Amino acid sequence: MKKQAKRNLIARQKASQKRQRSEAQHHVAGDHANGFRQQQRGLSQSLDLPADKRELLEQHDGFALLRNALRQLSQERGEWAGYPMPITGSPLVIEPTYPNALALEAIGHDAESLAEMRAEAEFSDGKTILNRFYSWQRRADVYIWRDENGKIDWGLQHRVNSVMMQFNTLGASDAWGIEQEARALQLLAQKLRHRQFKQYLLTGMFLEKSERSGIHYFFRKLRPTIAASFTAGHPWARKQSEELRVLCALCLHPIAHYQGSWAGAMCPTDDILAHLMLMRGDEAMFWRRANQHPAYRPEAGL
Repeated sequence: MKKQAKRNLIARQKASQKRQRSEAQHHVAGDHANGFRQQQRGLSQSLDLPADKRELLEQHDGFALLRNALRQLSQERGEWAGYPMPITGSPLVIEPTYPNALALEAIGHDAESLAEMRAEAEFSDGKTILNRFYSWQRRADVYIWRDENGKIDWGLQHRVNSVMMQFNTLGASDAWGIEQEARALQLLAQKLRHRQFKQYLLTGMFLEKSERSGIHYFFRKLRPTIAASFTAGHPWARKQSEELRVLCALCLHPIAHYQGSWAGAMCPTDDILAHLMLMRGDEAMFWRRANQHPAYRPEAGL
């Protein structure tokens, strides 16, 4: 009886300690969110700045004038998601169902370049792509095409790393404003636990396990979300330990993205919020809407 009472006492103490830790984590997370809200109150809207300060801002950020004009126009027209900002040299690929998608894609592009972007299957010399797949042995994309005379041929396109996608992502960062990213961080702070939010601020990524499927998701800033599972170790290993197995990389931009990059039309943390809320709300829809890149492809960002 004494042993049983002692075990019950220890169990109650552990439960109390666990409850206290959980309350402390929620309290700290709340402090973070309150801190961001206070910071947001002090961060004046760029559209509300005096003319001289707004001019100074636009001198340092050459895209601030266009960004603020697009935001004001979208508010006047009731477009809650705003308008994607065109950037020279970074073609926009917009969700076809988005209002005025074709007109927005055409901004800054001549008819020839726009036709090439919308019809990637057509070569400039009249060749038509019939199929494309990745060859693990050759570490390249294999293209099969038919020329204008009806002859079928094939070729390789080697892509051994993602350095060009990183370069294009860096160039597309002109589309975002610090003000918009700060508001997105404020909202994300309210959706995550303290440890998750700290990880995101310090590393640009955080981990969350789906209660529905048991899949672990690595949400990463300016990279596709990694879906992974923990499986038992190899049968020939001495110790059976869990190993991480990457299922795929889920790439999704709700409105638009800049071609050849990981940059979306929305600021980076807004894309993180979209991935997180869709995974929590409708995980199956998240998988259906996202492009699923194998881990070995450069597009996966691994």
